[in-house]
Amino acid sequence: MAFIGRICLVAVILAIVKRMPAAIDEPNQIIKYAYSNNGLGTYSFEFVTSDGTYRKEEAGMINEAGTNILTIRGEYGYLDPSGQYHSVRYIADANGFKPEIHNDDTRFNDRRII
Repeated sequence: MAFIGRICLVAVILAIVKRMPAAIDEPNQIIKYAYSNNGLGTYSFEFVTSDGTYRKEEAGMINEAGTNILTIRGEYGYLDPSGQYHSVRYIADANGFKPEIHNDDTRFNDRRII
């Protein structure tokens, strides 16, 4: 009986392994990368990977009523298996994190520094 149990266990393991997705041959590659420390408390960066994932962010100090406040603007997104882009644009400042979700093919190319 123990022998039959072992055969069943091996058969189950083989069935599970057969149903597992194939391993990814190569990891995603970074196809674009830029970083700048602009000085005086500001920076910007962006990257894009070979699978369509991307992120860009910039930050700087904004003087409001005599107080310097760090303000960060950015966007990140990915390309889903059906080929549609999904992205989130955001601002983080003294009022908190404010995301804006987009589920369309609109990509933003806003090059403003804060």
